[in-house]
Amino acid sequence: MWFWVWTLLILGSLVGAFFLARYLWRSAEGLMEELGRASRRIGESSDRLQELSDRAREAASTQHAGPSLFDDVTIHYQRVNAQRAARAGRKDARRARHVVTWQKWKHFND
Repeated sequence: MWFWVWTLLILGSLVGAFFLARYLWRSAEGLMEELGRASRRIGESSDRLQELSDRAREAASTQHAGPSLFDDVTIHYQRVNAQRAARAGRKDARRARHVVTWQKWKHFND
């Protein structure tokens, strides 16, 4: 009688081990597939980043670095005035956006 009990326990363990091994194998295959997909995406991103860094390097080398000691003083004043005008324009635009927002808030409080 004990022989059959031990035989059933061993067979049950083997069947359970088979299903566990199958589950682990399928999980490992899925993991490898995802890792392959991730490595392809990283390769694409790396290529894109290399292209963008090359473009940025070219743009930095072609742009004027800014004022230098030997530039004419009037050029410096023109740059400063242009920057001040741009800053004033941004300030006015920001103020207009804030006024619109404040009006909306006032509408909700009334």
